[in-house]
Amino acid sequence: MPAPSLYRPKAYAWLASLALTASSLLAHAAESAPVRIGWVNWSDTEITAKLAQTALQDHLKQPVQMIQADIGIQFQALANGNIDLIPMVWLPNTHKAFWDKYQSKLEDLGVLYEGRIGWAVPDIVPESEVASLEDLNKPEVKEKLGGRILTSEAGNDQYKLSLKAIDAYQLKGYKLVASSETGMLTEMERNLSRGQWSVINAWNPHWMFSKWKLRYLKEPKQIFGGAEQIHAVARKGFSQQYPQVAYFFAHYSLPLADLEQLMLKAKQSSSDAVVAEYYAANQPRFAAMFAAAAQAASAAQP
Repeated sequence: MPAPSLYRPKAYAWLASLALTASSLLAHAAESAPVRIGWVNWSDTEITAKLAQTALQDHLKQPVQMIQADIGIQFQALANGNIDLIPMVWLPNTHKAFWDKYQSKLEDLGVLYEGRIGWAVPDIVPESEVASLEDLNKPEVKEKLGGRILTSEAGNDQYKLSLKAIDAYQLKGYKLVASSETGMLTEMERNLSRGQWSVINAWNPHWMFSKWKLRYLKEPKQIFGGAEQIHAVARKGFSQQYPQVAYFFAHYSLPLADLEQLMLKAKQSSSDAVVAEYYAANQPRFAAMFAAAAQAASAAQP
């Protein structure tokens, strides 16, 4: 999947209406109330949110408060105005139910990067033998996989979609083997060391794609929905109160390969360490995001 361009233009109608207030609020950014960024304990979200926090505090001197909770609670908090924005809304499919429920109380600030969910196999599984979910019905393939599909926690949304996929593709004799993210990947790695095949319930961004050579199986029935875009979504009225922050998120994006490398490095050290290192090495790129936001504000002025 191609990584999104770091400088992809994002045009939003609300930019013009906010341009007149942007400069005055910027001057008082250091005195403003903290921007409350909600995040879920997903490694890609943690890195994305902490990079944004670092950039906002550095460039705008904007205080930022990080608030962690489950995704359903985050949407409720946004709608109620108890947090300001969340940078991990998967659309058009994964979080569609939440978006449809709360959309009238939210603002979409822009796309940060792209993602996907589905079943994946390591490269020891020849594509000539297993290219799609339909190929799992081949008797020799089922035998090599032991009729097992490795997955993380039972009951989550991806687990439920996997149950639908088993039914939709009539994968008789297969069962989902649920444990945890760590358990799933540990078993796959163990199988790899023995030359045994695995199929896993994968998603990206994830460090697994940096550590191992994995490929998604083709899925013509689109049970898992194909590629997704991860959006930054704010409470209604946020862009009026914090126009410069909203401008930043309208231009903030991360190459997928960079994000997955950061996620892998964070496992070996910490998210704070890799965020600090990446930000220091890429300050010109972040400065360009703020410059693009300033240009958009200037162009919108009469």
